[in-house]
Amino acid sequence: MQIEVTAAREVADECPLKSFRFYKTKEFSTGFYEIKTGAKNIRTPWWDASVIYGSNGEVLKRLRTLKDGKIKISEEGELLHNENGIAVSGDVRNSWAGVSTLQALFVHEHNSVCDALKKNYPELDDEEIYRHARLVTSAVIAKIHTIDWTVELLKTDTLLAGMRANWYGLLGKKFKDTFGHVGGKILGGLVGLKRPNNHGVPYSLTEQFVSVYRMHSLLPDNLQLRDISATPGPNKSPPLIKEIPMKNLIGLEGEKTLTKIGIVSQIVSMGHQACGALELWNYPMWLRDLIPQNLDGSERPDHVDLPVLEIYRDRERNVARYNQFRRALLLIPISKWEDLTDDKEAIEVLEDVYGDDVEELDLLVGLMAEKKIKGFAISETAFIIFLLMATRRLEADRFFTSNFNEETYTKKGLEWVNSTESLKDVIDRHYPEITLKWLNSSSAFSVWDSPPNTSNPIPLYLRIPH
Repeated sequence: MQIEVTAAREVADECPLKSFRFYKTKEFSTGFYEIKTGAKNIRTPWWDASVIYGSNGEVLKRLRTLKDGKIKISEEGELLHNENGIAVSGDVRNSWAGVSTLQALFVHEHNSVCDALKKNYPELDDEEIYRHARLVTSAVIAKIHTIDWTVELLKTDTLLAGMRANWYGLLGKKFKDTFGHVGGKILGGLVGLKRPNNHGVPYSLTEQFVSVYRMHSLLPDNLQLRDISATPGPNKSPPLIKEIPMKNLIGLEGEKTLTKIGIVSQIVSMGHQACGALELWNYPMWLRDLIPQNLDGSERPDHVDLPVLEIYRDRERNVARYNQFRRALLLIPISKWEDLTDDKEAIEVLEDVYGDDVEELDLLVGLMAEKKIKGFAISETAFIIFLLMATRRLEADRFFTSNFNEETYTKKGLEWVNSTESLKDVIDRHYPEITLKWLNSSSAFSVWDSPPNTSNPIPLYLRIPH
């Protein structure tokens, strides 16, 4: 699909962004951590599954059952909703179908860990069970992200080996399971190091990581709802019932629709629909008129044109333009548009917008236009940041280094993490009928039954930024 941003008449010969009204980035204190430079955030920068548990005590209090460490879920296995129709979950701001589905799935995971801990350690009280279960669930998510979904996004044998080495080390899983962490981060991997290493700066996800993680082009305009009652055919493809516009699956109205669909249908349907390619002119139209939400999930009056806002945010926050961004990563900058892409139409449009000045190219536009390496869903430029942060998020976190042990996680909890290798394992624990009937791969991130001629057949519901 092609997107056109039309400027107001009075600025038609100037920057199109001037035709929009923007609010400056706000700063909030988290109440538990503040970077010395004064930068603040309302969401935690750690891999702590705050999307499920929340980032402060007030949210957590709403979620807890106060029995056996568990958090709330409906009898039907869906997220609960309050009197205003807002989901009862950790992070409900600007949610959509994919987030809600995974939130519900990992609430089940947390509660199952609680059951296992209660059975093995009956002396633990509610709070102790909760804390151990949260660490275990967070580690499961981190592990899946590292060795399962990242290698599908960057599908090469080298990346598969590299991501597994990040977790297990070059000696491999079997050796590590038998002898523990041996030989430093090269041989033994980052997980289980004796001490965290933040390389001398306060740990956080960098602004550059936010910029390269702008991957909304992966989302479709419609969800293809599948018939899960059907008998699997030779290719295990559930028949299509109907297509639901994605604009009906976001916000408060979207939560109502999801409840009617049911979580099993959500997972199967989303798993059998390929995501979009990260390319120019492939931005979901429903994100052009988005209703933003407050922190509590209530809706705000001003709508958002998200692709325009993404360009604006990078400029506002002084993120380097495409060429300068590449120089900072020691990559070769482009000197002409043909260095960026072979698409003649794209080159014509880039010349129309930026003229001959390649230095003015916005980072996001460059990432979408850039030629892709075979097997990569993302650009080479974005890949460098992904690679650095994939290592940093594990290496700087004490719960994956010095505290990745039985004392912190319990023996049973550590076994739970070590035995989980993919999202398929999590789905199989809670919805074995899905993996038995509809999943035809060892990884839920691989192709289940993707449409033909898709450049990146990764299940769309799994495209969730941290």
